[in-house]
Amino acid sequence: MAPSEEKKQDTLPPTTKKSNFVPFLLVILLLFTIAGISFYFYSGSQPPQSTDRVADASLESETPEITEREIEEALPKSESTPPLTIETEPSLVADNATQLLDSDPENDLPIKTTAEENGETLPLSPGLNQLPSATSTPAIKKNSICDEPAKQLENFYSHLDSQSYMANFTLATSSEKHFTALIHELLANPPQVTRESDDLYTILKNTAHFFRISGKDNILMLKGILDNEKSSVEQILGNYYQLVTTPECSTTPFASDIDHDALYEYACFFLNTMGGRLYLFRRDALSRMVVTYYAVLLVEQANLQKNNRHGIALRPVVDMLISEMEAGGSALKQSDSYLDTLYRLKEKYQ
Repeated sequence: MAPSEEKKQDTLPPTTKKSNFVPFLLVILLLFTIAGISFYFYSGSQPPQSTDRVADASLESETPEITEREIEEALPKSESTPPLTIETEPSLVADNATQLLDSDPENDLPIKTTAEENGETLPLSPGLNQLPSATSTPAIKKNSICDEPAKQLENFYSHLDSQSYMANFTLATSSEKHFTALIHELLANPPQVTRESDDLYTILKNTAHFFRISGKDNILMLKGILDNEKSSVEQILGNYYQLVTTPECSTTPFASDIDHDALYEYACFFLNTMGGRLYLFRRDALSRMVVTYYAVLLVEQANLQKNNRHGIALRPVVDMLISEMEAGGSALKQSDSYLDTLYRLKEKYQ
């Protein structure tokens, strides 16, 4: 071979190696292309999550779960009563409200019908505001056993003030106030009951007892009332007896500050002394029987209280009064009631 041909061959590139590398490169490019297309279609089928949802998801994963019980325990307890839902009948609601009002105020919280919010008073519930309360409902006043006798005495004294014969006695005040003061003065100076017959002076003093304590003008006025108001004496004495012997009536003007020991002394005075019996026999029969009857009841009350300190025996007086009422007591308005009581006492002390 000629040297020119060998030199020519040496300068030519190796075509065989180049031709083998090209197919390999094409295969690699094809694989990358397929992978890119696959990734494109895969990522397009699932839209990307928003940043907000990712943030929320991260917060939820980081925040621990809090139960409803833990929330209730964490909140401060309020002293105010929560709004009530009332579905019961009105009568049951009133009963429940009454029970709550009657409960112990130291152990139970009062029902609050309003709540303060932002400086304003707001109703909690319309139904709750309509509940009856003890302050809004006016109390019904019950009739007392003292009302009727006290009213009758007031009417009697008002009647006296309007009578012409009372104008002859110049009273500085109303007849009610005048006689109330006179009664207290008599009770403050009771007569002597024991050992009356030991000397003549005690007998005379008891005989003139009312004149000494009351005075001439009051004695004349009392005689005028007994003569003109004879039909009312029985009722007036009964009213006074009921008021002064009933504990509930001790606050009435006619029974306040009454000395019950002095009343007992006067009862014994009319039943067991010469001076007291003389006073009664100078009066009319009906007035005498009524005064004696209430004197017996006062001594009987002392017996029940174990306080008959003068030891007055009621059996002889009761027998005498029964005979007198059966003979001439038919004109008394309550003669049957008087006799029933006297017969019970007679049976008790026989």
